[in-house]
Amino acid sequence: MQSEVNARSRGFTLVELLVVIGIIAALAAVVIPNVSRFVGSGDAEANNTEAQTVQAAVDLIIADLGLVQATTGANAVATNDFSAFDFDTGTAGAQTLFPQYLRQNPTKCSYTWDDLGQVTQAAGC
Repeated sequence: MQSEVNARSRGFTLVELLVVIGIIAALAAVVIPNVSRFVGSGDAEANNTEAQTVQAAVDLIIADLGLVQATTGANAVATNDFSAFDFDTGTAGAQTLFPQYLRQNPTKCSYTWDDLGQVTQAAGC
């Protein structure tokens, strides 16, 4: 008699397993739609933070170079890795934001700025 009780209590019944699977499926149905709303928000915040960092770097280089006007043209365009761009320094050669003003290169976006140094992200960011 004792061995029959031990043999039966060793595992779970099919009904118990189905109940647990049903509970897990119900929880997943509630949680997954709520979590999926936040998937893209991290990328958008990263782009906004990156734009603020580039704006601060442009402000710093304008202040360091003592410029009244950032560019002579309507817009200056930075390469994706900020290795060269146009500031109105009156001297030949390109100024660079990296590595002196930016610790690392931006990864996704490229930027433009006007003669006042106002930075805008290129389309598609």
